[in-house]
Amino acid sequence: MRHDSGILFAAGRGPGLLTGRRKTLLALPGCNRGEAGVPETCIYFGSDAQRAILRRGRALRDILAPWPRYSYYGRVVGITSLDDETLDDMVALARVQGNSSCTAVPDDAVPQMARTLKEQGLTPLHYAKWEGDGDAARRIIETQAMPRDLRLVQVDARTPGSVLESLADMALDCGVLPMCSDVLRGLLQPSVCFVALDGQGRVVSCAASSAYAHREHPLCGDQAWWGMLATAPDRRGEKLALILGAWAMNEMAAKFGYGRFMTGVQPGNGASESVCAKMGLARRGASIVVSADPVSLGPGNLTK
Repeated sequence: MRHDSGILFAAGRGPGLLTGRRKTLLALPGCNRGEAGVPETCIYFGSDAQRAILRRGRALRDILAPWPRYSYYGRVVGITSLDDETLDDMVALARVQGNSSCTAVPDDAVPQMARTLKEQGLTPLHYAKWEGDGDAARRIIETQAMPRDLRLVQVDARTPGSVLESLADMALDCGVLPMCSDVLRGLLQPSVCFVALDGQGRVVSCAASSAYAHREHPLCGDQAWWGMLATAPDRRGEKLALILGAWAMNEMAAKFGYGRFMTGVQPGNGASESVCAKMGLARRGASIVVSADPVSLGPGNLTK
């Protein structure tokens, strides 16, 4: 497992304007210190390329956060609406960060968008968008119990760094890239993350949810991203992704008032489609299109 950390800065009131004030976030035990001796607070997981992309996305988020056009849930900045400028913005964001996306592409527009991104030297990726309310989450929590040898834990500012490392080891082995630690801990924006710990303190499953759009966005301001579902191979078949996913969705609704959720599923991923259906999510004719910069990321995906 690879991880890294970075210094965070507060955003100014316009694009490209940064104040010199560092965010006063809790530093993890054992964090490295920057050249100026200031504790670095945000941890990024994955390969060297993945960590670099997450760090750039985290910094760009602070610059673009005031604008409803842009989205962020802990990985990279994306676009929330499809219009005449979306493709140009996706290309620019992908070249700056290494990866970007649009979360509102009609299914029938995906092929043309993919061709255009290829013409720009980028690698297009397509995820089916699943959407719905969180009503099923409460019923699942009431009817599905955690295995007795596991402990349910919500990640927060007090969670030991060793738990995050175990989470990342397990998730990355499943092909799932965790969000940056500020989002996992709920320090940056409305977000939650739940893990299941076994008797040895090993994370064997995880799920998360986060705000992704500006609250003032007319179409998705009340919708949260949901996902990061991963389960260790030796604990599969126990409905852990379903149970933890329900806890994440229910907590986002109860604590932050989100009544709608969305996620992206690779076409053909039957296991994820099944969990989504049980969570009350469904396909509604939209897709998430990702543009990846092969120079930054190489031939692989940022996440499953």
